[in-house]
Amino acid sequence: MRKIFIMAYLRNNLGDDMFVMELLNRYPNVEFYIEVVDLKYAKAFEKKHNVKVLINKNETFEKIDIYQYDGYVYIGGSIFMEGGKVYNLDEGCLEFMKKCKTLNKPFYYISSNYGPYQTRKYFDLSKETFKECTDLCFRDQYSYNLFKDIPTVRYAPDVLFSYDIGKYEKEKDTIGISMIDLEIRENLRHKEEEYIQFLCNNINLYLKEGKDIYLFSFCNDEGDEKAIEKILNKFKNSDYKKRITVVKYNENIEEFLNIYKKMEYMVCQRFHSLILSYIYHQKFYVISYSKKICNIIKELNLCDKYIKLEEITAQKIIKLEDFYNVEEEKLKEIKKHSLEQFKELDKFLK
Repeated sequence: MRKIFIMAYLRNNLGDDMFVMELLNRYPNVEFYIEVVDLKYAKAFEKKHNVKVLINKNETFEKIDIYQYDGYVYIGGSIFMEGGKVYNLDEGCLEFMKKCKTLNKPFYYISSNYGPYQTRKYFDLSKETFKECTDLCFRDQYSYNLFKDIPTVRYAPDVLFSYDIGKYEKEKDTIGISMIDLEIRENLRHKEEEYIQFLCNNINLYLKEGKDIYLFSFCNDEGDEKAIEKILNKFKNSDYKKRITVVKYNENIEEFLNIYKKMEYMVCQRFHSLILSYIYHQKFYVISYSKKICNIIKELNLCDKYIKLEEITAQKIIKLEDFYNVEEEKLKEIKKHSLEQFKELDKFLK
């Protein structure tokens, strides 16, 4: 049985936990290892037989016993941000990659995007590092185009486009909102008060139109629940407050998705909220807080209108007719292409 070390952003973030779960489900006969800074960040996988959890407060390449494993998989989205903290791309990463190549231990990057970055030094280091890895499959064309001259660099849509959604039925007159916290985002912090008022104005309108509201937290560590509390405080004296439901991701992926999939409409702010709404055929509207969301919308032509968060005003209203309907044939093609994220890893593990 092959022993594979998984690197990921494990902070009880729904999208990243789903990434890791996809690996565990796809390769049941592989013995996986993950490191977390606290056991609470591995609760999503406690029932899986093919993963062993290690505690490591550092999450750096220097602390990994390279000889202990047969190969390495780093699965994650925004893992190439300059100044990142979890298994960051630095000189230590490059040396680890070179050593893997010398020892014939394959290293795979799956479903990532590149940046943001500020310096040429970081970009050049990235290029040198990517040349050493076995395979790197970006999830966006923008990132791929930056490094497409490297033979091992590929592109396929995000892994979760091919997620097995199972059976589901919509609940009529439900609108979900995936929340984000602007306080932790330096470039958007100045919009925080206006953003909360904008959401409250729209929620109030939907409630008056007879809709039930669900506020979704994908990651408490990134402030989603704090943002939800700000909304709830605005409605604490409202007659409508009983029709606002809070849904928190508490390390049970299926429990969370069983509620998410029932939404008729979805206001998508989280990156993976957009993908989940797409595969669940929900009517969706996107509020983009980052370039990575804008890129995926344009590259896959997911919808013809959305709004960037910095363009939000308190008076902006998202009407129900503004929500976008999924095109079935387009979804089928994206799902098929998404599976190519695993193409090279399949050759090694299947």
